[in-house]
Amino acid sequence: MTYTVNSNDSLAEIFSRIEGSATSASEEIHILLSNGEHHGLEHERLFYNLPNPLVIESVSGDSSKCALRSENCEAFHKDTENRAVLTFGEKCTSVSLKNFTIENTHVKTCDDASLGNQAEAICFHCQGGRLNCEGMSFISRQDTIHVKGISRFKNCYVTGDVDFIWGYCDTAVFENCVIHTRADNRGSDRPAYVLQSRALNGKPGFVFINCDFTAEDRGENAKIFIGRSQGTGKPDSVDRWDSIALIDCKISHRYDKSLWTDEDGTRAVYPEKGTALVGWRQFGTKFVDEKGGVSAYDERLQERHGYTMSENEKNLLILCINE
Repeated sequence: MTYTVNSNDSLAEIFSRIEGSATSASEEIHILLSNGEHHGLEHERLFYNLPNPLVIESVSGDSSKCALRSENCEAFHKDTENRAVLTFGEKCTSVSLKNFTIENTHVKTCDDASLGNQAEAICFHCQGGRLNCEGMSFISRQDTIHVKGISRFKNCYVTGDVDFIWGYCDTAVFENCVIHTRADNRGSDRPAYVLQSRALNGKPGFVFINCDFTAEDRGENAKIFIGRSQGTGKPDSVDRWDSIALIDCKISHRYDKSLWTDEDGTRAVYPEKGTALVGWRQFGTKFVDEKGGVSAYDERLQERHGYTMSENEKNLLILCINE
């Protein structure tokens, strides 16, 4: 089934119509978004939860010309699966998103610790499913992307400021993407973290290949880290492993050269030391200075839980994620 959606159409109604008319779980659902501004459900989620393979893409093939925007956050609806702009439920099997923007327009009005600012653009809440994103832009502030299962992001743009890529994934691969830490709308000198991995036990977790990590000025005293720990991973825990890999990525000088943080020892990290396949690890990292010059990363500066892979180990990891 194919649906062409104009900017004045309701995606919620389209999803409802699909749910009422899908006859076979194997039938692919194809949604074509016209150019322009598409609106989600204000302070609510758009929810798709069918086993039917789903493809949503823009007609133009250009994410700058087609956007889905609305506001939702933890202050409005508790729990991850309820506070995104677009949520995919546990019954989903295969979802492909191509060449449009998803933006959660929530603006922070309180401290992050008060648990109201989490505001996903997308929540892929299906541990048994696969998500494929290409040419997409994902915009929010805190918790922009949440993924479970297996996902791939290619040629995408992702922006936020606190744990803005996270989830209980098996494997989430980001290839040739721009990962951008934005300024805090509440003012300067607040720390920022790109990732908080809660990956499944022994799985590769979040893997970044040939990605650019860029950042805005967050103030003289604001540190920006690639990753921080949630703090409760253990050898026998089902998930919450701190598994993040950087392969041949370029990182702005605005990021702290330690890359990772256990927040002064206040959060346990597991595995306590990265390896080729799990934990905090990197290979071929380069830093970009204020003038755009590129230099090799000094691995001696890496936080104590981090690990530098050999080329053979890097190749092993790439083989593992492509199986």
